[in-house]
Amino acid sequence: MQPFIKPHQYNFIRNQIELLLQQLTTVNDPDVRDAVLYSATTKIFDIIPVLSPEQEELLMTIRNQASEQQLFTYLDQIEPFVEPFPAITVAEIQALFPKTKKLHLPPLDTIDFSATTYLSWNDTSNKRKFFVYPLDGTWIGLESSYLPNIQHGICSLCKTNNEVALVSVRTNKSADHYRAVGNYLCIDSDQCNASITAISDLEKFLANAK
Repeated sequence: MQPFIKPHQYNFIRNQIELLLQQLTTVNDPDVRDAVLYSATTKIFDIIPVLSPEQEELLMTIRNQASEQQLFTYLDQIEPFVEPFPAITVAEIQALFPKTKKLHLPPLDTIDFSATTYLSWNDTSNKRKFFVYPLDGTWIGLESSYLPNIQHGICSLCKTNNEVALVSVRTNKSADHYRAVGNYLCIDSDQCNASITAISDLEKFLANAK
């Protein structure tokens, strides 16, 4: 069976496991426990609506996991089926930023692409933040700037409380007119990728800013 779970979907499933652990430790009634497991299963199937019989059977085994050890084993069982971020080369990334001089790229061999929903890195010396993502099947590269005053707040992409910065993108550039799009985003994109459970706000941000 080929990988079929996106990294953000795996994050969502992991979050459901964590919620299950909290709920099941306080519930003794078998009917209530079944209802809790059914609710988690429904939410998981909602985020991955199209499945083959084999994929459905794999995910459905969560219904049989009732202990902490069993739930963690379930995560271990589905992790090999996480589909990594699409392969992209340094040359392909550089081609996405033709107007950027001295583009500083992260070493791609150090990135865990199985935990990457969107590729992003910081140029701290110039307070620039870069994004690479296959939007609607087409690679896009986005260059932005961020304010140096880092604060704790809710990230617009992963919806968790982290260290965030105001990230701004200038669009429709011309000699006299431009539009600025700003969002508070995790300054640490690896941390954001580890927390993001949906891509709708990510894709909206990138579509509005490109």
